Amino acid sequence: MERTPTFLKNYRKHRQSEIHGHALGDVIQDIVYGGNDGIVTTFAVVAGTVGADLPRYIIIILGLGNLLADGISMATGAYLSLRSERDQYRRIRKEELEEIKSHPEFEREEIREFLVKMGFAKKDLKRATEIITSDKSVWADTMMHAEHGLTKKSTERPLLHAWMTFISFQIFGVIPLLPYLFTLTGSQRFPVAMASTALALILLGLTKSWVTREALFRGPLEITGVGAAGAFVAYLIGVLLKSTVGVAL
Repeated sequence: MERTPTFLKNYRKHRQSEIHGHALGDVIQDIVYGGNDGIVTTFAVVAGTVGADLPRYIIIILGLGNLLADGISMATGAYLSLRSERDQYRRIRKEELEEIKSHPEFEREEIREFLVKMGFAKKDLKRATEIITSDKSVWADTMMHAEHGLTKKSTERPLLHAWMTFISFQIFGVIPLLPYLFTLTGSQRFPVAMASTALALILLGLTKSWVTREALFRGPLEITGVGAAGAFVAYLIGVLLKSTVGVAL
């Protein structure tokens, strides 16, 4: 099709309206990772201490301590992990550029094999190989994806990913602790904590489904199932500690 002014105008409109995933798609992994860990670990503190029959103030202290300490730990871990991955990307890319310089015939054959797997054949295969290997930067980037499964974008913005992990941990993780922060009778707190934990897991699952645009029930089922298993184990450990160690305050 001829690239007329009308075509280019319509094309720009198409690009502006084109939607591939949600705006939060790049950080949904951090939201789910931080949120799920926040919910499960906070409820683990609540369930464990309740199972051990510890007083309310212990639950609050341990719960708030978990929110801050574990949240910061997860955020810094996400940051350092991405920084390490970025350093790895740069090192391997440098090695690929050196191999392109010292053994271009072998690296060109690797590009050719990659294109064959993608379905290129005959003249198209030859032409595509020539185009990619005519630019060393494009050549190296293609090798990074084809041989190592790495892209520059996947290692970018470590601070953003760390921040989203921390925020998600705090927002979702505080929910199981709310019944102990507000005035409720002792007999009401733990049942409300269990209900709020289930609600937090469902909300996180719905967020996942909304961002990834999958079946609405799939996210809540997955996350609630995994979270409930972790919560049950935490409560069971608390009960066992109480019966075996005889903890009482």
